[in-house]
Amino acid sequence: MNKISKIIQKKFSNVFVAILAEKNEYILRYIVVKNGKIITNEDIRFPMDEDKKLSSDIREFLASLQNNYKFVYISYLLDSVGQNCVPTCNEKEFSKYNLNKEKIVYICVKNKWSAYSLKSDIEWVKTLFEESGIDFIYSPFIILNDFIHNKKQMVKNNLFILYTENFITLMIFDHDKLIFSAFLKIPYKEFDFVEDESEPKFEESESIVDGIELDNIESEDEEFDGFVDISKLDDEEENEDDILESAKEDIATSNLDNLELYGREVVIFKFISSAIEEYYKNDMYDSEFLEEIIIYNDSNISNDIITMIEDDLFLDVEIHSIDIKEEMINMSIKEANL
Repeated sequence: MNKISKIIQKKFSNVFVAILAEKNEYILRYIVVKNGKIITNEDIRFPMDEDKKLSSDIREFLASLQNNYKFVYISYLLDSVGQNCVPTCNEKEFSKYNLNKEKIVYICVKNKWSAYSLKSDIEWVKTLFEESGIDFIYSPFIILNDFIHNKKQMVKNNLFILYTENFITLMIFDHDKLIFSAFLKIPYKEFDFVEDESEPKFEESESIVDGIELDNIESEDEEFDGFVDISKLDDEEENEDDILESAKEDIATSNLDNLELYGREVVIFKFISSAIEEYYKNDMYDSEFLEEIIIYNDSNISNDIITMIEDDLFLDVEIHSIDIKEEMINMSIKEANL
């Protein structure tokens, strides 16, 4: 769209919608902007259908927006485990990180590192929004990177965490150079521990694509054959199943009243702890001593996690309250050049 068309578009109402999954719901925020002023700003919760599909209510709501407004931009926060980061933009080096470039979509950030996702995950989002269409898919890693580098603080020697209700995202930088990243997905029935195939599995991974042009993405039906695994140093290291089993043991011996909440916090803490251990021990990372953990909190982070980090890991914790939906909308406005 040319400059004159954009000027004309600003005279109309432009709607920006941010959608993310939270437990068994989809949280939707939409704002209406006209002549540079926000005239509507509202959050709405919609139940999640089976297999995370959009309910008829949210599909009808999106359709009503598109029927009533000429310009509607819909964005979604990807929370799938098949996303991560690698510290290079050179496709020829992707194989070092067990990546098949034919099966991923990636974006280069500052010509220094890449955020990627499985094509199959992007296709899943396209199917999810088949009726309304989707304009932007945002990575938690891209969002965390923006928070990190927009703050007037030392980037080096800190572990940065984006903390949400459904997942946590970890990144370590040396200025603009990505050193380490990890991702933990948390199921909404956090710790209903059952000994069968439905038992929740905790997977880690690393980042995706900011503002993907979905029309240019090819279909990919094959399963991803591997991605950077930050949980395993050697056979003696704790993997995700070890973390989960250890959390179960802690819960079984706990006298806390809210065991479900406590189980969640134990698993999150153990994930952070094992990630830090790998960062220090794995020779592939140019690791230096961490001084602080900085958490960008979009949820109700428990004091138990803060206490465990400070007491057991001997690291200071700094917390910033953030609104991830607001950040998604701001990024969408920037992408739309409005």
